[in-house]
Amino acid sequence: MQIPIVRLFGGLGNQMFQYAFGRRLAAESRQTAKFDVNNGFKNDPYRRRFSLGAFNAEIACAKPQDIPVGMAWPSPWHRAAKAGWSAMPTAWRKVVYEKNKFQFDSTVVAKAKTGSYYFGYWQHEGYFVGIQDELRWDFTLRNPLPKTAVALQEAMASCRSVSVHIRQYHDIGADGMVIRKSRELFGACSVEYYEKALERIGINSDTVCFIFSDNLQWVKENLKLPAPCRYVADECPCSDVEELILMASCHHHVISNGSFSWWGAWLGRNPKKVVVAPRIWVRVLAESAVDICPETWIKL
Repeated sequence: MQIPIVRLFGGLGNQMFQYAFGRRLAAESRQTAKFDVNNGFKNDPYRRRFSLGAFNAEIACAKPQDIPVGMAWPSPWHRAAKAGWSAMPTAWRKVVYEKNKFQFDSTVVAKAKTGSYYFGYWQHEGYFVGIQDELRWDFTLRNPLPKTAVALQEAMASCRSVSVHIRQYHDIGADGMVIRKSRELFGACSVEYYEKALERIGINSDTVCFIFSDNLQWVKENLKLPAPCRYVADECPCSDVEELILMASCHHHVISNGSFSWWGAWLGRNPKKVVVAPRIWVRVLAESAVDICPETWIKL
């Protein structure tokens, strides 16, 4: 039986989805999945790198000889390889590409034992049904949080804490063009969205909003929420992984349309948590084409 290999690429949240998918493939095939931790980051326009090393997840790395032809080619040349592999008869095809982003494809999991190389985002909770507890352990930190972060965690536990993630595509990319393209594709959530989200969660005298953002200056100037706000980056300069753990430490969550705060909300352990997510996840796709949020989350 061949070992399934999953390509890692994109930012932290994307890699977490890909790891979770690989973990499910491993459970289905009853063997350890491997991960391509190198080729997905060649020529990355955001200069992103493998980011899962801070977690307790055990990553079995694929060796160069494990990688099918063309998958080591940098972007955009791997698109030529995709055309070649996709044209091959199914019996010879060694690379499985995600057909529809943000949609669950049960046939992919059913074929886990074929030991293919999997190329996609796999952003759906359906891909890791049955292994949620294992993932929650895998996504704990290898090293303790710094003291300032622990103090914030204690503050989050002592009030009705709400994590609020505002993504503005700020200071990403080498030339700014990448930022504009991503903002045009996904769109940033509006001020009105955050105001309505807080209304759905509800505000009382014990509510405190913990703000996570790539552009705190914009947030301070434009977003006036009806509850006390604490700006996480000001109080505790953290890595992305540490910020994610802090986000998950809050009782309730208002997320943006991105995988980073999706995981911050999903990892939250409050059994009565309220999660509010944007109804339009990708500006250029119809709402019906995106099925990324669990049914229990509120979409606005």
